[in-house]
Amino acid sequence: MAVQPLRMTPRIPLCGWNCRKPCTAASTDSAAPRAFTTNIVGLAVFCAVSQVLARVVAVCGSEELTNRDLAYYYWNQYYSFQNAYGMYMAYLMDQTKALEDQMSPDGENTWQQMLLNSGVEMFQSIASLSQKAQAAQFQLSADSEQQLTDLKDTCEQSAAYFGYDSGDAYIQSVFGPSASVDGYVEFCRKLLLTTEYLQSLVDAEAISDADVAAYYDEHAEDYAAQRVEKIDKPMVSIRHILIQPEGEQDEDGNYSDEAWTAAEQKANEVLQEWEAGDKTEERFGELAQKYSADGSATSGGLYENVYPGQMVTEFNDWCFEDGRDVGDYGLVKTEYGYHIIYFCAASEQVYWYETAKADLQRERASQLEQDAMDEFDFSEDLTQAAIFDVLAESRAQNAAAQAEAEAAQSETTDNADASATDEP
Repeated sequence: MAVQPLRMTPRIPLCGWNCRKPCTAASTDSAAPRAFTTNIVGLAVFCAVSQVLARVVAVCGSEELTNRDLAYYYWNQYYSFQNAYGMYMAYLMDQTKALEDQMSPDGENTWQQMLLNSGVEMFQSIASLSQKAQAAQFQLSADSEQQLTDLKDTCEQSAAYFGYDSGDAYIQSVFGPSASVDGYVEFCRKLLLTTEYLQSLVDAEAISDADVAAYYDEHAEDYAAQRVEKIDKPMVSIRHILIQPEGEQDEDGNYSDEAWTAAEQKANEVLQEWEAGDKTEERFGELAQKYSADGSATSGGLYENVYPGQMVTEFNDWCFEDGRDVGDYGLVKTEYGYHIIYFCAASEQVYWYETAKADLQRERASQLEQDAMDEFDFSEDLTQAAIFDVLAESRAQNAAAQAEAEAAQSETTDNADASATDEP
């Protein structure tokens, strides 16, 4: 697995710490969520930070999780969630509010609590598997060792690119002021070690064709709902050019017969243009970029690893017709328009089999992970947790920019109203 540092928000001052239990150098007001106040300076700040970072949040076997390392686990959960949902994050999380001030999608915990729970659970998994890996004298692969070596250089290069003074400053803007490049690399080392070790355990358990078939049959209803049919035909790769009808649609969303006739004529013209030249896949892709109304046009109309049942019926039937061979092409009408299809290749993989096998492997991996976690005593005290809010400055900057924009808009409106009033 590739391990890369993430693009992050800038660092913020020490008052950004959010502790679930006040430290001795902080305000003793139990209602105050902040562990540090602006009047703490010098040695007092250093001592307070040291106390907070040394707090033990969880213990798994012989490994402890202190606040110094909790940052990597906690923010890893946040960035993983962000990467998974991308632009949809705006529907799940209010970026103008702190994570502890808004509820997560589960409806029971704040975002902070949910990420904290997930981060501590991640620690338990990694600590359990890493202790088993060490006991088995399991070694990281050469590729992973090289990734870790390169990661340090990548952090320094990224720091320079994004305007940070050092790799440590870059990493601190993601995980907080206690983080460092060395600490991040060590976190990634444990993550890679447990990932490879767990995979080795899964690989050691042979999975037969009969096992895969039985697993599919056991979950047949779920696969049917996902349109994963038990059809022993390999996945295929195709290119296509979609020519859609144009013009107005009726109240049911249907095009006129004339629009469909025009679309068919244009599709045949495009097909004839291809047939008149070199009938190669490369040239077909060029015409797809030029004529296709499908989103795949940018990639030359390419669809890879298409499986039975994935496409609409007419398209699907053409792709998986018996005897279909590389270089075949044809014109197919579907509810979306006319498709000029070029058959690129058939793989050796059967979709239902590969899907069921991967699901079975994940299930076994999950059980092996749970078995490892059950081997070690585990305890946690989340009241000891302290989370540094690396997003606070970004929120403040965005709020200031919005306020400035609103003030400018208000001034423009006032000026316009004043001008209207002054008119004779």
